[in-house]
Amino acid sequence: MTKGVEKKVKDLLIPLTDYPHMPYWASLKEAVVQLTLAQQGLQAGDRRRKVLVFDEAYKLQGILTQRDILRGIEPKFARDYKETASLLWGDLLGASAQDQAKKSIKEFMSPATAHVESGDSLLKASHVMVQEQADLLPVMDGNKVVGVVRLDDIFHEIGMTILSQ
Repeated sequence: MTKGVEKKVKDLLIPLTDYPHMPYWASLKEAVVQLTLAQQGLQAGDRRRKVLVFDEAYKLQGILTQRDILRGIEPKFARDYKETASLLWGDLLGASAQDQAKKSIKEFMSPATAHVESGDSLLKASHVMVQEQADLLPVMDGNKVVGVVRLDDIFHEIGMTILSQ
């Protein structure tokens, strides 16, 4: 951050067009495809780990994480890891997992409860992230989702400011 100039959320925004998003009726398998394709050409730190979920009117409904997808495909993952220790890699390729992968992402997503506006300060966004225990927030411009902001990017900006003092 440049001394004396406070950056805004829009300065670190990942545009919605560059972030995985899909309708709530899409399947877990389609979400896996979406996330896998979104990784292509990205460095490890830039990878996409979540999918924004929208309704018919393109209103944000929720966020689907990689953990949500794994729990959806293999319900045993939602239980104690000691119970799942006997799972084999092939179990994820079996008929049961394939049936689970056809289920709607709506069943497994978390509601999108927090967001920031594109003109908000990075300090406000970091505060919301800490309070909501979120590492990614949807960014709004009025009633429209325009992208996301990541905690990693905000933390980097804060760290650079501290180090430049």
